[in-house]
Parts: sequence; structure tokens; C-alpha cells
Amino acid sequence: MKKNQFSACLCSGMLLLSGLELLPVRAENSGLHTGRFTSYAQYETAASAGRLMAANESAAAEMTEALPASFDLRSKGLVSSVKSQKNYGMCWSFSAVNSMENHLIARKPEIDLSEWHLAYYTYSQKFGFPLASMTDMDDIFQQGGNYYILTPILTGWTGPVSEAVFPFDDYDVLNPEAEWDEVKAQAEYHVSDTNLFLYQLEDENFPAQLRAVKQAIYQGNALSVSYYNHNLYYDSSHNSYYNYDNHISGGNYHAVSIVGWDDDFPAENFKTSPEQNGAWLVKNSWGEGWGDCGYFWISYYDPTMLEFYWLKTEPVTAHDAMYQHDDYGFWTALSVSAEDTSAYIANVFTAEKDTFLTSVMLCTAMPEEQYSIRIYTNPTRSTNPASGTASAYTVGTAASAGYHTIDLTDAVELHEGEKFSVVVKLSGAAGQHIPCEAHVESRVVSPEGAVSTEQNMLTEEMIRRDFQQGESFYSANGRTWYDIYEEEALEDEYTAEDGSVFSTYSVMGNICLRGLTKDAGTVIFSEDCDALPAGTEITLSSPGSSEIWYSIGGGEYQLYTQPLVMPEQELQISAYAVVNHEEMPVVCEKNYTVQEARISSLLAVQNQKEKYYLSFEKTEAQKYETEISAYSPEDVFALMPISTGEIVSDGEWLVSGKLTQVHPDKTGTVTLSVSQEGMLDTVYEIHFPVGEAILYGDADNDGEVNAADAAEVLVYAAAVGTGAEPELPDENWLLRADYNADGEVNAYDASEILVYAAKQGTGSMEK
Repeated sequence: MKKNQFSACLCSGMLLLSGLELLPVRAENSGLHTGRFTSYAQYETAASAGRLMAANESAAAEMTEALPASFDLRSKGLVSSVKSQKNYGMCWSFSAVNSMENHLIARKPEIDLSEWHLAYYTYSQKFGFPLASMTDMDDIFQQGGNYYILTPILTGWTGPVSEAVFPFDDYDVLNPEAEWDEVKAQAEYHVSDTNLFLYQLEDENFPAQLRAVKQAIYQGNALSVSYYNHNLYYDSSHNSYYNYDNHISGGNYHAVSIVGWDDDFPAENFKTSPEQNGAWLVKNSWGEGWGDCGYFWISYYDPTMLEFYWLKTEPVTAHDAMYQHDDYGFWTALSVSAEDTSAYIANVFTAEKDTFLTSVMLCTAMPEEQYSIRIYTNPTRSTNPASGTASAYTVGTAASAGYHTIDLTDAVELHEGEKFSVVVKLSGAAGQHIPCEAHVESRVVSPEGAVSTEQNMLTEEMIRRDFQQGESFYSANGRTWYDIYEEEALEDEYTAEDGSVFSTYSVMGNICLRGLTKDAGTVIFSEDCDALPAGTEITLSSPGSSEIWYSIGGGEYQLYTQPLVMPEQELQISAYAVVNHEEMPVVCEKNYTVQEARISSLLAVQNQKEKYYLSFEKTEAQKYETEISAYSPEDVFALMPISTGEIVSDGEWLVSGKLTQVHPDKTGTVTLSVSQEGMLDTVYEIHFPVGEAILYGDADNDGEVNAADAAEVLVYAAAVGTGAEPELPDENWLLRADYNADGEVNAYDASEILVYAAKQGTGSMEK
């Protein structure tokens, strides 16, 4: 094995390396370089987190779009319900699943994915990251996790699956004998992209980093983030958190989801005030009864926050197979030289069947990486992956670090048994451009003499298990290539600026670069969901085919030339691709219905204390019902709906993501009507105990809320104002007259009753 000069920005589950080492220069290339810590404090923070922060400087592009001072994804209907991880160490799984649900919820309002499945198979003994300390099933669910272990699991198509298939806290569904291919076949969606953001308070580019996170949320993405949680820093009166002194002992790192922000959230709302206002709106996984209905605020300037990312999914039908060598994913990034601004990477594969390579899954370790992709079939030299028949170039820019699925300009035809290589040039700012697997062991001696040892969860044995010569290559110029298999383990020792002494042992694995295929003759429908809004465009495509023929509702086949449009009723499409006129085509079918305007989740808050989500049963077309059993006329009842549609109850708009008090009518029913452009209207009915419902505002108890009720309330309020004690018509009069349910009957109630009555009279329901 030849010894090359390595340098890596190590993304281990235990460590953070930053900076560069300088070793003797090799003849043509200057070798490979790895990153380093600059201080013991930096190392201690990363090791305590069990995570790695991005070490490169942000090169985020300047954004010109104006962002609002505050934003809340709940108001857009793009947040799933708050869950509870109970006593399990699974926050990381809940946070990742929330990101996937967020990406799917607009088309699948009822989406509910399994956190249990992700947590269990991440630590599979056969293909995950098992630890020797795991002695029973409970160990798996207490282990914790992070971006760097969940990424290879999800991008390797292990899950996600629905909660109904793999329920939370159900040990009966666990199968330790399951093979990887078996588990991958269960996936209901595929994770196609991961997007990792830099967030470093001390960085001079921090304002751009802050804006980049906002921009991602504004575009509809819930971002996972980890922070160091300690009760000392939580203000329960304002549901706020700020770890002002970067204290990382006595608590634990905790993963949550950012779903909004408020630039004007007051600094004084934290136990210790940061220098400036501003906070992230965070969805937790401790149940809806914690915090503000399961949510809280964390200061923009909490120094413990790290690992900001969001996940993107695609239909399982988008690709048929994945060619990969990096089963354990991205753990380090290398550079060809200390001042490297570009590098070439390549992976060589053997086609298992006749098919088409349609996409490449590329991993980048730095933001704003420019890529140039080329596929070579039948390489003529085993040591040069850029030999053979070349495809057209596919070029672009990956805005964030992470895995990215990129469609090729032209699909490349592959034949069973032939070799092909995926070759990519990555370029951008100076730094590490070669992403790969790595096992790293680190020993650190602090200036005070304290000794720390850590290693990441990808062991040397796991790397070497399937690693072979001739699979992964790198190059400085695209002409002279080096097989990363031949690199010896790196052993390094140096003294940092603060006197800390670092020694590392690093073993590099396969490069993170994959090929995705789709079989010839299959027709790909751009819309995979079974229900779509009317007016949605549906495109048809097929790799390697010049013609697609389609039929609507069993009618005559016609040549596909432009997108099909979803009508206001059902749509049945049959389609086939012309690949070989001598063979019978494969007919692909898809049936669509018009999507209903749905409420994704409905949180009930009773008497400002009891909080719970309502479950509905579909009782007829476009109608859903549920019952409330424990309720009395004195109860104050509020609802927080989450929906992409518009919700109306008793003539009043209900805003998605906001608590609104509602009142049962005389039949004991609260009715919610939901509408959205292109979708079918729906009705949700909540039934309360009959005979006990109170129609708030109906002072005279005639079944209507109008000006007469307002007048009666004013008369009562005036009498009370003079010191009198008016006689009440019945025992529930005060409840009906207290329209705003603040415990008093006064002119405010009369005013709100008049406003409501006026809206009813004009038919207006302005928000």
C-alpha cells in the first residue's frame, strides 16, 4: 500500500477536525490533506455532542428575496402533529422523521411516518451501526443518534415506512434477522437529498448563515437542529431557551425541528438576555402537553446549536436500483492540496442487468459546490475511471453540503455485466472536495493535562468488510488517478494553538458517489400520490424512449406530447414506452382522484390545561366525525388546526397553527368546513354531549347570536356597573353572555357579539 498525504474535514459521530496539516509534497499531486481542531475547547464541545459541525466557511450566495420578520410553517399547514418520544433516546429520529413528513404533508395531509423503524434499523447488527454496549433491545432506543448515522441509512433507501406498518413502542415488529434488501423493499418513500447548513456564531459570515436557514424554512422545509439541553436555561413562563454560557455538562444534546422564526422575539423573554432579539420557533418531541402545545423558542444566539439539516424525499418509483460503495455514508472529506479549490472523484460499478442510468447521487462536504458529471461505459483502463465511452456532461451547483440526487442530461444505457464509472469534478472555495467513509480514533491532551479519547461509530472492520481495489478513485486534474483503497491509514500528531496535543489514526473508505437507474420500457408519472388537486400537471417520461403512448379511461391510445392536466373528477391513465417495436410494450397504469381539502392535525385545548389531538372517522364522502366525552358547559374549548386549506367554523375563520376558541351549537356540535382551490370541500364535525352545549353569545337563548343578545349584555353590564345585582334568566346565562370567555360579562362581550352578528348579516368572513 502506498502512503499518501491525507487531510480531512472529519465528519465523525464523535469528533470535529478543522484546519490543515502540512506534510511532505508528493511528486505530481501534493497528496491528501485532513482537517484539525484549533483548540481543546472546540474538540470537547464536538465530542460531548457526539456530532460533527461543518468545518468549512460558508459560501452561501447572496439572497435578494425579502424575508418577513416572522414566519410560521404551521400557518401554511406544513407541520405534522407533535409526537412524544416518551423515555426513549430517540429525539434524533423524531426530528428526522418530522423533516420527511413536512416534505410530504401538502400532498399527503395524513402522513405519519415511523420513528421506531428508523431508530431500530440504524443500529441493525447486519447493516447499521451496532455497538458492543448494546445487550438488549432497549439499548437501541436509548443510544441516541445524529445526522451522520441516519444519512447513510435513509439515503441507502432503508425506510421510511408509515407508523401503521411499524408502530412506535411496539417490540413485536422488530426483526433482527432482516436482511438489508428485505428492509429496503419496505420503504414507502426514498430520501433523495440531505441539506446540511453551517451555523457558527463567531463566523464573520454568520448573518448570511442565519439568513440561509430562514430561507430554507421559508421555502417550506422544517429543519432539524441539535442544542445542548439543560433545565437551568429553560424559561417556562415564556417557553424559551438560551444556553448563554455554552454550558455542556449536566444535560444532554437534544434534536428538535425548527418550523419558524421571530426577529422581534424579546431578548428579555429568556432567563438571561442575549445581546439581540430574535428566536427560532421549535417543535419538540415531548408531547403536546409540554411547553406551548409542544413548541418553544430558542435564541438565534444559543452557542450550542449545531447540525442544521433538512431531508427531501422522492417516490420509490422514481428509480429502480442504486449502485453504491459507501454503505456507511459520509464521515470525512479530503483535499488534494492545502489550497485545493477543486478535485475529481469517481466510483466504478458493474451493471447487474440491462437498464438506464438516469441520475447520480452526489455527496458534497462544502456549500456552493459546482459539479460536472460524466458517465463512462466500458472503461479501457482499470486504473483510469475516465476512460471508455463518455456521456454528455451534466453540470450545476449544489447549494448546501449533503447528498444530492441529480438527474443526468441524458440517460446512459447500461448492459448486464459491463463496467461503468461515475466521474465528477467538484469545485468551489478552498477546502475539502473529496467525500468518503472514514474510521477515526483520536487522543487529545489538554493544556492542563486532561486526556480524552474518542472514535467514531464507523469501525475499521466495517470499512474493510466490503472495500475492494478498483472501486473509488480521486484525482487532482482528471488525468492521473489514485485508488483510495491503496491509501494507508493516516497517523498524525500535532500541537494546536492553545497547547492541546492531538493524535489521530484515520482509515479511509469508499467515496460517496452513487448511480441510480430506471429500467427501459417503464413510464414514470411525475405525480406519485393517488389524490391530486384539479389542475395539477402530470408529466410522463421513460429512459431511453423516443415515444410514449397513453390512454385516458381506457380510450384510444395517443402520442404523448405535453403534460396531462388533472380534471375535476377521477383520472385513469394507461401508458407505455416504445423501446423495441418487436417486443410487447409494458403498460403502466395510474389512477388519480381529486384531493380533498384536509385538516392534517387538530389539537384540542380544554380549560387551557388539557391538551390532546382529535382523531376522526370518515363517516361519508368528504365528511369526518369525532366525539368529545368529557365536557361540561363551563369548559373553555379551543382548537389549533393545521391545514393548507381555509377553515371556517360557525362563520368564523380559523387560522392554521393558531388556537381559536369554539363553542358547540345547541345540538352539541362544532362544525369545521375546509376548502382549498382545486380540492374537494370537506366537513369535520366534533360532537359534544347533547343537552350540555353552550352557544356563546346567545344571551337570550333563542338559538341565534345577534344584536338583541348584545343589547341584553350591555343592559346587564350597565346594571353591574352601578353596583346592582341583576336577576339572571337561567343558570347558564352568564356562560352564554361571556362571549370571549374571560370570566366577566361586560361591554367587550357585547362588542364582539355585534361584530359577529354583523359578519353573519353581510355574509362576510374576513380573516
